Amino acid sequence: MSKDFRKLIQESVKQKQLHPEDIPSLDLYMDQVIALMSEHLGEDGEKEPLTRTMIHNYSKAGVISPIKGKKYSREQILQMLAVYSLKNLLSISQIKRILNGVEQSGAGEKGLENCFHTQLERRANINAQLMDSIDAIVHDNDMKLGTPAAAMSVLLTIADLNNTLTSLASAITQECFPELPDTKKKR
Repeated sequence: MSKDFRKLIQESVKQKQLHPEDIPSLDLYMDQVIALMSEHLGEDGEKEPLTRTMIHNYSKAGVISPIKGKKYSREQILQMLAVYSLKNLLSISQIKRILNGVEQSGAGEKGLENCFHTQLERRANINAQLMDSIDAIVHDNDMKLGTPAAAMSVLLTIADLNNTLTSLASAITQECFPELPDTKKKR
């Protein structure tokens, strides 16, 4: 595999992360929540990873717990982090089912925090395994980026892998978080 391809892969597995211990135990105003998310998740030169409109929409849709006053609790911030983490993989209604399922299990803030800690503990090992797997896939399939057509072929392969993982995530959601009887129920 070319050094350029390997470098792209290495950069791709380095994602910023907001650790639960980085979330203050004090309630935060919306601007403080946005600043916290931007500091830990935002990319250089990129817009905020979470906007006021997004927060309002998630609250209105019942994806995050209703706000009390003008401040967001640590649990609500963890819910927003879950939405941010899952929104490119699952629909908002699926994410709502997941968060409702975690809430109904009685896990609450500690349960959400434990989910993120578990994911973070697995991350380094999974990234190393992913690098090895991608290396093997690229080598075994003679994938190169030398021409626009070759690069497009690689992109189509990545899209296919992404679609497979998205289907798997949807199947897990369906299996582990059944549809709520009253889908209009607020959190």
